[in-house]
Amino acid sequence: MQNNIISVLTRKRRNLYEVCVRYIGEDGKEHQKIFEKFNKKREAEKYVVELKSAINNNRFQLPKNFTFVDRCIKYYDDKSHEYSPKTLNNAYAIINKHIKFFFKNVKLTDITISMYQDFMNYVGRLDLSDATKKKIYQISNAVLRECYRFQEISTNIPEFITKPKAISTVDNDIYTLDEIRTILDNCQYTKFLDIPINLFLFAGMRFGEIAGLCWEDIDFQNNTLHINKNLIYENGKYYMRRPKTENGIRNITVPDAIIHMLRTEKIRQNKLVLQGLYKKNDFDVVCLNSELKYLSLTGFVQSYKRFLKRINIRYIRPHKLRHAHATLLLMSGVDMKTVSERLGHSKIEITMDTYSHVLKEMDKKASDNIEKLLL
Repeated sequence: MQNNIISVLTRKRRNLYEVCVRYIGEDGKEHQKIFEKFNKKREAEKYVVELKSAINNNRFQLPKNFTFVDRCIKYYDDKSHEYSPKTLNNAYAIINKHIKFFFKNVKLTDITISMYQDFMNYVGRLDLSDATKKKIYQISNAVLRECYRFQEISTNIPEFITKPKAISTVDNDIYTLDEIRTILDNCQYTKFLDIPINLFLFAGMRFGEIAGLCWEDIDFQNNTLHINKNLIYENGKYYMRRPKTENGIRNITVPDAIIHMLRTEKIRQNKLVLQGLYKKNDFDVVCLNSELKYLSLTGFVQSYKRFLKRINIRYIRPHKLRHAHATLLLMSGVDMKTVSERLGHSKIEITMDTYSHVLKEMDKKASDNIEKLLL
């Protein structure tokens, strides 16, 4: 067994069999921690065997004398997660403002399902956007899941939590088909908006992926885009970052019209280089702003808003163009797995949750079709 662990034992209390670990704590004193409770002795003995195996194979973590807030900070300090500076700044802000406010100095090992449910309900009552509330959920859930995986806590607490009804994880506000056609018909006259909008709608790419698309990532012969990085702007400089998950690295097939548009833009940029009007950037990206510099989200949104106002179309954040791409694919009969892979989601469940409203519409349509056939 690990040096600090004295023994693993079972004991019966109030008709329950408790599995306990006796160990030497960080203070040098002997401690005893209850890890699980069972109704049957056989179940407790089975868990003791599993626990001893985890200890002998160095997969067991002794309880640490730190708070849940400390553990949240430790999670985001871990460089192996490879979060961008922006993600880290947002996470630390949420931890300090919301998680620390609620949990204060509560020890990680003292958090219960009931306490965490109270936290979720508290978040649900805050006067914040649904997106911010969802982000708070994601941050605290990620930490607790890792703690469970490392056996720092004995229960996967997020699995037992019910999200407050006030939290809406699905936003159905997307452009209509007529609005999309109007946007496509008019964006061709605004050069630096044209390609990004088409990549949103025809490739379902994220903004960072669009801004980070390089000429070397385009296979003109096979109509394929290789998505493998995001352009990030932090602390006054641009850099490339790999997608957060392996599924984010993918190949996307696009229509001939998109390839023609990209080929035309490449010719235009090459001419500007020959004329001495444009010096290629360090990453040789495809999409440039009106000043032939890197595309930034702030600059793109400002121009996009002016463009929509000019053509009398309501503003919905640009990311919804990606949602429109996925929705149109699903409504045209493309299977969920293909859509999920095309979007670069880490799990198909994310796609199903995000586009559950589309599935309901498709189910209604299927019901109407079978009614027409049989009745």
